[in-house]
Amino acid sequence: MTKTSRQWQEEAKAEWDRYADIWDSWTPEDNRDDAEEAADFLADLAKGGSALELGVGTGRVALPLAERGVRVSGIDASPKMLSRLKEKPGGDRVQVFEGNFADVDVEEEYDVVFIALATLFVLPDQGEQARCLANSAKRLKPGGRLVVQNIVPDLTNYQRGRHNDYGMTEPFRLSGRLAGHPRLAWFEMNHVDPTTQLIKRTDVILSEKGNRVIAATMRFIWPSEQDLMARLGGLELEDRWGGWRKEPFHYDSRDAVSVYRRA
Repeated sequence: MTKTSRQWQEEAKAEWDRYADIWDSWTPEDNRDDAEEAADFLADLAKGGSALELGVGTGRVALPLAERGVRVSGIDASPKMLSRLKEKPGGDRVQVFEGNFADVDVEEEYDVVFIALATLFVLPDQGEQARCLANSAKRLKPGGRLVVQNIVPDLTNYQRGRHNDYGMTEPFRLSGRLAGHPRLAWFEMNHVDPTTQLIKRTDVILSEKGNRVIAATMRFIWPSEQDLMARLGGLELEDRWGGWRKEPFHYDSRDAVSVYRRA
């Protein structure tokens, strides 16, 4: 049975609220640099205007974008994530809305609407993902752009012993810079169903403050599938890059930064 928007929002709220207090601790240094590059890219498109982030979380991209003179708003299902954003320096400059970001339930139109860090994968099925892109198109000003950053799926990561139904066998050991959240190890375990494109992910966090298990479900999207969803929603692909620095997009690119405009 297909979940309603409200059902998905309630599940997402509970799921991502559990990540809120440790979410920023998980951001490795290269992702921090990536956020600055994303802000530069988006600010150039917005040209001092307005931007709306779908799945804004704790403001990884929204805050540096606001520092560049763009008027930034964000939608997220997790009130705890939004609360963390507001607690940060500059958080008062970002207008936030709590809700299912697939609804894009705002009245304003924006110069840029963007979805970063493969957040589109968080939506539970193809229908919700396509609806999100169509609703985003309706919130663009004339000449506005929708920007989607996604990981290019690589199913070989889950084959030949690297991953399996039991996930990764080696933990990522994280440094002591995770102030306030001392942690010994983090195990990420994934089960992938290629027929539905669903990834059932379980994070096992072993820390001095205690251990926890957090489960999440995501649906990966191929670039060509995303383009079809966008066309059905009244958008057409304008550019695609292999990263925020406008690296060329190749068959072996790990990231895809796609820029769409209304058809």
